[in-house]
Amino acid sequence: MAHTMEAFFNPSSVAVAGASGSSMKLGNITLSNLLRFGYRGRIYAIHPRAGEIMGVPAFPSLRDIGEPVEVAVGVLPRELMLDFVADCADAGVRKVIVCAAGYSDAGAEGAAMQKQLADAARERGVRMMGPNSVGTISTSSGFVTSLMTLDPLQEGDISIIAQTGLFAGGFARWIASTQRFGVSKVACLGNKADVDEVDMLEYLGEDEATKVICIYTEGLHRGRDFLELARRVTEGKPVLMLKGGRSELGGRMAASHTGSMAGEEAVLRGALAQAGVVAVDGIDGLFDAAKALSYCPVPAGPNLGVVSITGAGTVLVADACQRRGLCLPAPSPQAARRAGEGLPGWARLLNPMDIWAATLQGSVEDAYRVILRAFAEERNMHMLMAVFTLVPESEFDAAALLCEVKEQHPEKPLLACFLGASEVDRRRWCSALEGMGVPVYDSVERCVDAAWALAGYGLRRARAGRRGAEAPCRGNGHGD
Repeated sequence: MAHTMEAFFNPSSVAVAGASGSSMKLGNITLSNLLRFGYRGRIYAIHPRAGEIMGVPAFPSLRDIGEPVEVAVGVLPRELMLDFVADCADAGVRKVIVCAAGYSDAGAEGAAMQKQLADAARERGVRMMGPNSVGTISTSSGFVTSLMTLDPLQEGDISIIAQTGLFAGGFARWIASTQRFGVSKVACLGNKADVDEVDMLEYLGEDEATKVICIYTEGLHRGRDFLELARRVTEGKPVLMLKGGRSELGGRMAASHTGSMAGEEAVLRGALAQAGVVAVDGIDGLFDAAKALSYCPVPAGPNLGVVSITGAGTVLVADACQRRGLCLPAPSPQAARRAGEGLPGWARLLNPMDIWAATLQGSVEDAYRVILRAFAEERNMHMLMAVFTLVPESEFDAAALLCEVKEQHPEKPLLACFLGASEVDRRRWCSALEGMGVPVYDSVERCVDAAWALAGYGLRRARAGRRGAEAPCRGNGHGD
């Protein structure tokens, strides 16, 4: 049986209220996105007079369509939304996206109107996303209700739950035009008068197309329910959270944005950690961690082996690892012997390793190959990181080399970052490396933060595994 949230992403039909003959109307943007993304379901426009808009049949009301409609999108002023929800219920529409703002994000009067709207939907058996929502994106079905013009996104395994439409607007455009990771689903919840993070986390936790769940929230309405659910979900897939409104000023801004009240930061972080949720810092941290978890296997531990062509890279890595609590274990004598052929006799094998000395007696490629392979063989180095400086003198086929390491040690996450590069070289190398599954970052600090997120989820999985191993056997595995 399909989850109750499934229709918000893969409906058989959708009706958009608020479209008109003007291309500047937000409802027209929603229609245009549905057509551009190749949505395969039936599309209807709701308009009092038009018979057709952008080739889409238009009807005065939902009831006039004469066929079942699974989702209705209301791109209307807030004063019309109560009647719209009532029309949806009368026409048998059970999923509604309310785009209008001016509710709990606009003070006491708006909050009262939001409660009235939510009560009306609940009494009529309608599930409502919003108000102040731009709805959802599903790359597999082409269902896109954003109010901002988007280009098709690459299909992937990262799904996003957000309290802001930014993830179905500017960030969706950024991902489509600059990033190589794919997206499965995006849900922009708005003020969360009905559908909230708990509903979406439950759905995405069961969704086979979703491997990594990202959450941006400015406040959890059902905190206890969320944490209990997160404990179960994180046993099978990672959940990342970026919490907005952590400062006093940010909390006031959150209240005016979506009507959310910020909670105590330290208490929330502790509770999230207990539930296995990885709390990240900043938008970059959210996407960096999601990319690493999408591309990489779950590491067996928190230890990092690092190879850098510059000594500054090793110092910066050490600083970043200490800040994040990641370990940089010393190489074993066996690793030193394995790496000996690539090092001058006077050079010591360290971790992080500056390979500049090795390049004086051989090629840059040889130095990376010998030392990366030596570190990959180390059982207590659970993740590998390569730091590059892109100049003509260090040019080689890094993608082929890292592909060899990945094939020989598929169990170990392998990450890369650049310290200095022309924009042309950076794009070229990034395309080559991420094309074969190595996440690339523009700084040592961001790369280490991504490794920290991998290690944090690895610890969560290890704890879940230990509990599973200790649990008594119940039944014979066949439903008895």
